[in-house]
Amino acid sequence: MAKVDAYDKTTGRKIPYKVPEKWFGIFPNLRKTPIQKAAEASKASKAASTKEG
Repeated sequence: MAKVDAYDKTTGRKIPYKVPEKWFGIFPNLRKTPIQKAAEASKASKAASTKEG
């Protein structure tokens, strides 16, 4: 199970520890950090480009 950085949408503060990805479905106030979202987007685009060729 992957653990990622997150922040609390209600307070706007980053969680001081990494949380399991399934917590985003359990706790509606948790969001992935912008850095985490960018890393996942980069990883997805690299995977898509290697499948094309």
